[in-house]
Amino acid sequence: MDSLFLLQFTCFLFVSINAIILGITRLQIKWMNRRYEKSRWLIFAAMVGLALQFLAQMGGGFRAKGDDEGAIFNMLVYPPCFTLIAMGIYNIEAMHANLRKMNVVCATIYAAILAIFGVGYSQSGSFHIGNWLYVMVFLFGVNLAYCHVMIIVEIRKRRKMLEEMAGNDILPYVRFARASVIILLLLIIAMPVAVLSTDFLYVIGPLELLALLFFIISFVSLGYNYNPAEELLDKDVEENYAVMENGQMETTQIETTQIETTETESTQTEIEQTESAQTENGGEAAPCAEEQNVEQDKKEETLQQQFAAARQKIIREKLDAWCASRGYKDTSVNMISLARSLSITKTELSRYLSSCYNTTFRIWLAEVRFEAAKQMILEHPDYSNDVISAECGFSSRSYLYRMFKEKEGCSPTAWKEKNS
Repeated sequence: MDSLFLLQFTCFLFVSINAIILGITRLQIKWMNRRYEKSRWLIFAAMVGLALQFLAQMGGGFRAKGDDEGAIFNMLVYPPCFTLIAMGIYNIEAMHANLRKMNVVCATIYAAILAIFGVGYSQSGSFHIGNWLYVMVFLFGVNLAYCHVMIIVEIRKRRKMLEEMAGNDILPYVRFARASVIILLLLIIAMPVAVLSTDFLYVIGPLELLALLFFIISFVSLGYNYNPAEELLDKDVEENYAVMENGQMETTQIETTQIETTETESTQTEIEQTESAQTENGGEAAPCAEEQNVEQDKKEETLQQQFAAARQKIIREKLDAWCASRGYKDTSVNMISLARSLSITKTELSRYLSSCYNTTFRIWLAEVRFEAAKQMILEHPDYSNDVISAECGFSSRSYLYRMFKEKEGCSPTAWKEKNS
C-alpha cells in the first residue's frame, strides 16, 4: 500500500467523519432554524461528495496514473463540492436574493469548466487535455475567490447588525466567521497548486483537513448557541432589503420632489404677495411673511423638542421598569423583541440609547447584566458563577468571565474576594 493511497484513504475517512458529525448533531440542537439547517445539509452534501471523490480516486487510480488525470478528476468534482460549502456559509450570512445571485454565478462558472473539459476531451480523446486543464484550474480559482469576497462582505454586514441589535454573546458567530474565512482563504491559495502537483498534496492535504475540522466544529457550535429570537433580526433585515428592492426609495424621492415643488410655488406666491403689499404701501414693506415663517418654525422646533423630551422620558421609564422586573434575565432578548415588548419602535430605542448613553443596544444590555451580576455576587456570595450567569441573562459562563476581565481586570471570583 503506497503513501498516495494512504493519504486518499485518510481524507476519505476524515470527510466521512465530518459528514457523520453534521448528521448526528442535528439530533442534539435545542432550537431549529431553517436557514441554519439548510446550510447544514449543503455542507453535508459537500462532505459526501468529497468522500465519494476520494473513494473513486482510490478505486480508479486517477491520481496514481498521473497528475493530469488526477487533476482533471478533481476539477470535475471539487468545484460543486466547495461551492456547496461556500453556499452553506453564505446562506447563513446573506439575504435570499443575494443567495440566488451567487447560485447563478457559481453555476455559470461550473458550466464553463464542463464546457472547457468537453472541448479538450473532444480534441485529445483522453484526460490529457493539455493547456485546457490550466483554464479549468483558473476558473476554479475564480470561483473560490468570488465566493470568498461575497462571504466576507456579508460577514461584515451581519456582524455589524449583531453588534448593534443582538442581546447575547456573539463570540460563537465570530468564531464561525473566522473559520469560514480561513478555510476559504486556504482553498484559494492552496487548492490550485495541490490539484496540479501530487507532491504538494502531502503538505497541503493535512492542513486543509485541519482547517475543515476547525470549520465544522465552529459550525456545530454556532448551531448549539442559536437563539430563536435571532429570526426577528433576520426578518427585519430582509424586510428592509425588500423595501429597497420594491422601489419604495424611488417613491420617497418622488414625494420629496413634489414637496420641494410645492414649497417653491408657495415661496413664489409669498414673494408676489409681499411685492404687491409694498406697492400698495408706497414702497414700505408690510409685516414680512418671512418673519412670520421664522416664528412658526421656532414654535414647531420648540414643540418637537418638547415632544422628544417627553418621549425620552417615557422610554426611560419603560426601560427602568423592564430592568426592575429583571427582563434582562431572558437570554433571547434582542433590540427588536425588547422594543416590541415596550410598545416602541426599534428606531426609537436605538436613538434613545445613542443620544442618552452614546452606546448600542448590545453594549447597554451587557452593562445592565454586568451590574446585576456584581450586585448578586455581593448579596449571594454562596452562588456559583454558573448560577450568576444564568440569573443575570448571560448566555454562558465564559461570557461573564470575559465581561469581568474587560471591566474589572480580574475573574468574578477574584472580584468577589476583593470586595467581600
